Amino acid sequence: MQTIRGDWNTTTPPEDGWVGVDLPDDWRRRWPAFDGVVWYRLNWDVTGQAEDTGLFVDYLNLAGTISINGNELQRDANLVEPLSRMWNTPRYLLLPASMLHAGRNEILIRVSGFADHQPALGRVAIGPPAAMQAMWKRTHWLRVDLQWLNLGIGTTLGTFFLALWVIRRRETAFGWYAAQQAAWFVFSYNFISVSSWPFATTDAYSAAITASYLIYDACSAMFMLRIMGRRWPRVEAAIWSLTALVILGMLLTPHARLGEVRNALSLFSMAMIIVTTAVFLYLAWWRHGNVPQRVLSLIALAVLLARAHDFVVFLGLIASNLYLVTYAETLSMVGFALTLAWTFATNIRRIESFNSELTSSVARARAELATTLERQHELELVHARLDERLTLAHDLHDGLGGILIGNIATFEEAPETVPTRTVLELLRELRDDLRLIIDTASSQTYGEDSLGELVGLLRHRMTRLFEARRIAIRWHIEGVDRLRLASTQSMDVLRILQEALSNALKHSGATGVEVDLALADRHLRLEVRDNGVGLPANGGTPGTGIRSMRTRARRLGAQLIVDADAGVTFIRLDIPVSAPMRAD
Repeated sequence: MQTIRGDWNTTTPPEDGWVGVDLPDDWRRRWPAFDGVVWYRLNWDVTGQAEDTGLFVDYLNLAGTISINGNELQRDANLVEPLSRMWNTPRYLLLPASMLHAGRNEILIRVSGFADHQPALGRVAIGPPAAMQAMWKRTHWLRVDLQWLNLGIGTTLGTFFLALWVIRRRETAFGWYAAQQAAWFVFSYNFISVSSWPFATTDAYSAAITASYLIYDACSAMFMLRIMGRRWPRVEAAIWSLTALVILGMLLTPHARLGEVRNALSLFSMAMIIVTTAVFLYLAWWRHGNVPQRVLSLIALAVLLARAHDFVVFLGLIASNLYLVTYAETLSMVGFALTLAWTFATNIRRIESFNSELTSSVARARAELATTLERQHELELVHARLDERLTLAHDLHDGLGGILIGNIATFEEAPETVPTRTVLELLRELRDDLRLIIDTASSQTYGEDSLGELVGLLRHRMTRLFEARRIAIRWHIEGVDRLRLASTQSMDVLRILQEALSNALKHSGATGVEVDLALADRHLRLEVRDNGVGLPANGGTPGTGIRSMRTRARRLGAQLIVDADAGVTFIRLDIPVSAPMRAD
């Protein structure tokens, strides 16, 4: 193989000046800082009749043409700036027998490239078409097809973890992994791209690829910290600040210094990934990391080794054009997915175990609650019986007691011989009051009689008692004819009224009593006034009757006032009328 430099716009190589060269060849070793065209010439002899022959070219960086015996067989789209990017594409050509002849044959390869972008020609082989095509298929699968597979896996995983992060924002490791895959997509697309689009120059395209690589490194560092549950604000700010500065410096670098800067950036990137991986390994193995974290740290170590190889290739210390980082990254993506699946399955098992424990705990809690409720129910039954007894005692005191006291007072003033009719009337009143107690106690719904009807019965009995004692009683009842209360509420109202009148009858020494009962503005107001001796000077200790009235008032949610003013003793009750009270 021979080589010679040429001009950008020439279509044929110079006649003189060819030098021998071994492939693969990076022309920077021979012509440093040379940007332009280099021609390669391969001569071989065919003995006997020419046959179809296969030609395999490993790579051609960046763009070029291939000719056989002066016949151009292949030409890339752009041989001048912006150059086609065919650097990672292996080539197979069939050299038909019609283009070959016995004796000397010549293959001419033109390569257009820039010194800062590893200009080179890879291995060239000539042989049987089947063997050359098989070699091309293997190389194409490794260099191109596998890159498409990497892009598909990375895009799928990046999208999946982006969706997870959107759903669960606190899982920031997922978000950084998605950002890492987005940057990696831009970088790895460089391995299958065949043009500089959307950029106008090769330098601009290369700058974008390099920037994506640096951003990928920063995102990887963030992901490793988050997957280990770490937040180091100052370190993270330093990483992003330094990344932004080196990218800006690269964008401002002139073309003449671009090679030096790109080498420096490669060193910076390598240093960052070494430090990041070392921190990852330290946290995973020496800071009590779990099994998935340790597996991921080993995968990061494998990626580091691949990048170390690529760093040496990039610097031209190894005569190769094969970069391993994309394949290592595939291992990283698959490993991360498997590790996440492992973590997910472990969490599912924990959840199932927790659910089993929770079910047992709930069963125990239900049993304890059932026992507690049973005991509470027993206590409530006991309290209900006590309340019923207490209510019955109040009803007996306020009802039968009041009637008995009133009639006893009547008999004390009556002649020694009490007519039989009077005794019968007393017994009837006792019977009626007892029936009222029984009917009210057994009723669980709203009473069939309105409050006005119930008060009418009590009014009839109490008026007779007051008249027998020669005490004037005046009634003023308004708006209660259609008011229906629950049976217990009706009984409470009647008993408060009955107790107030019984107190006036027994203790006041009054000559006149007034009763006002009215419904207005959703309030039922009851007031009993007398002109008797009034209350004790210091109020005294309230008797059973007053205590009973207050208990019933609290049960009604009402306000009860017992007081005296200007020689008038009054008992005032204010009841808000609401459900279950109702007015038809």
